[in-house]
Formats: sequence, structure tokens, C-alpha cells
Amino acid sequence: MEERKSGGKKEARPSFGGQKRRPAQSNKPGRRKFGQKGAQKEGKPFSRDFEKKRPRSFSQEKKEPDRLRYPSQNPYDRLRPKEPALPKGLSWDMLSSSDKDALRSLSREHAENVGLHILAAYELEGEDLPLALEHAKWAASNASRIDIARECRALMAYRSQDFKTALKEFLTVRRLNGESDWVPFIADCYRGMGEPGKAIEVIRKESREASPESKLEMMIVMAGAFADLKDTNRALKIIRKMKGLSGLPLSYRLRACEAEQTFLLMAGKKEEADAMEKEIEEMEGKVFPEEEEEGLVDFDLENLDERVIEDLLS
Repeated sequence: MEERKSGGKKEARPSFGGQKRRPAQSNKPGRRKFGQKGAQKEGKPFSRDFEKKRPRSFSQEKKEPDRLRYPSQNPYDRLRPKEPALPKGLSWDMLSSSDKDALRSLSREHAENVGLHILAAYELEGEDLPLALEHAKWAASNASRIDIARECRALMAYRSQDFKTALKEFLTVRRLNGESDWVPFIADCYRGMGEPGKAIEVIRKESREASPESKLEMMIVMAGAFADLKDTNRALKIIRKMKGLSGLPLSYRLRACEAEQTFLLMAGKKEEADAMEKEIEEMEGKVFPEEEEEGLVDFDLENLDERVIEDLLS
């Protein structure tokens, strides 16, 4: 476990991949397409769905807000100028211990206000992204030196395909906490801005210090970057190496197969791409079973062979 500078133990971040909720589907238009042709022209990077819903673990249990906690500034009724209204039902207790620790350099009232806006951004991300972005902006502007506030702003900008802003915020987060978890997003932002060569350069520079999850994400981004450069052979080589890794979780294997299928289509190999459809649908059924509310989150990377990854990324 890493330690925050403040001394509190930092909770493990969830992986970038596999956080998405989706039922198993055979309907192609409903399934996320990694590297869908034409996406780059629209300003969307191939790996635009990193599936990292939250930078840290927020409790999903909603509790009644403690309205007596700070009577001088009721966060639900006494908004400051230009402050977006908070959704009802959010409370300080819904933040993880590491997030509370990150905010403790602020005054208690201010910490709660910023924390609730961070929670609001993630709660609203799936249903009202523009409003989620407003909450993220508020949190970042009122806690500019707090990494989780800037992370939230960066991620909402990324989701909104404002890659220039997202890149600026992710780079700020790197300066604030020195962590490498967001490097795949930084590289993907360069791709979204039409600079795949820069994305590859960033990955090669930063990959050695990254976590196993981040390295896997870097492989996906790097493969997409080579596809951006019309080098589908290199893209296929990387993604097939990833798919064949010993110890690779099923959720990542699914994403690798989806990417491979897309690269095959880009290379004009439609028959090979179509032949993968059954395999992909079977994996989707395991990773995103219809009978469960959330799909299987398989992040057991203990036995992952990282040597192949390091060789490719370097």
C-alpha cells in the first residue's frame, strides 16, 4: 500500500478497466467499440471508455445528510454564488477514508462542501454529464491544491471529450501527488487531441513505474495510437500479446479481443473480425451477466506476467 504524504494509508484504486455496468449483448450497436472507425475525426480517442468510474472507492450506500453538522453553512440550502445545487441524499460519510484524509488540510466546513461536490460529480456522471462537470469545476476551483478535486475535474473533462482541459488537469494531478495511475489517461488525451506519437512517447517514458493495471491500460492506448498512425500490424501485435498474457483477468481479455476485432476491421480483414464475434459474446456473458446488477469485476493480477508488457512498452 502506498502512503499519502499526510501519513494516512491510501486505499487501493480500482483498475481502469472492467468497471462499466452493461448486460451481455449480441446487438453490435449497443456494445462499446474500441477504436470505432471515424472516432478520431470526432475527437474521440479509441480507448475513450477506460471504465474508471471513480478515482477512489466511494460508498454506494446513501445516508441522510446531517443537517446539524454545520448549521452556519447548510450545504443543501445555503449555496454560494454560482455554486451548483447538490443532489439530496449525499453525506460526508459516503466519502472513503482516503478521500477524507486528502481533504483534511481544508477547514471542516470547506472540506465537507468540496467533498459533497466531488460525490455529486460521480453520482451524476452517468445521467447528466454537463451537470457533473459543473460540480467537478466547483470542487477544483475551491480546492485547487487537493489532488482528488483536480482528479475529479480531469475525469469529467475527459468524459466530456474536452481532452485539452483533461490533459492539463491530469498533469496537475501528477505534480500534486506524483502518482502514475493517470498516465494512461494522459496518453489517451494526446490521442484525443490528434497526437498519437506523443501518446506513445509518454507511455514509453512512464511505463516502468506504473502499476500492473496501468501497464495493461497503456498497452491498449499504445495499440490504439499505432492504429491512429495506420500501423494496424503493430497495433494487432501489441493487443495480441496482451490477450495472451499469463494471469490476465477475463475483463481485460474481453477488452483486448474487442480491440483486436476493431483493428482487424481497420486492416480490411472482415472475415477474421467476424469470426471473433462468438468468442467476444461468450466473454461478455461472463463479465457482464444479465442476472446480476453489476458485472464480474476481475482484477486478480497477482500472477500476471509483466515481463512481456515491459518489453513491449519500452
